Amino acid sequence: MPDDLTIPTFNVHTTEFRPFPEMGGGEALLYRSADGMRVAGSFRESGKHTMTMPYDEFIYVVAGRMSVTPHGGERHDLEVGDACYIRSGMTVDFEMADGFQDVTVLMSNDEPISY
Repeated sequence: MPDDLTIPTFNVHTTEFRPFPEMGGGEALLYRSADGMRVAGSFRESGKHTMTMPYDEFIYVVAGRMSVTPHGGERHDLEVGDACYIRSGMTVDFEMADGFQDVTVLMSNDEPISY
């Protein structure tokens, strides 16, 4: 169990990823709060996915590229160095190119993040 002086760290290029088949790739979790309301990690994802966001999500692209399109809204093309913030409740179409990787922070106000 981390104490108040622990700062979780990893290198997104060398950390070990576990399979994340729901999004066509892998995940490496860096941090999960004790109450489960905040999660930080890195994800390798590919393909097209539609999701109604159950929580807020901050995404920072570290490899490849992706597009995010909120239903009824404008498409946003993101590549290395770009970031976006998606709010809970939004329905979003994701399209990730092969080789896509991000650093993500997930935040919930209602229920613990359950994956």
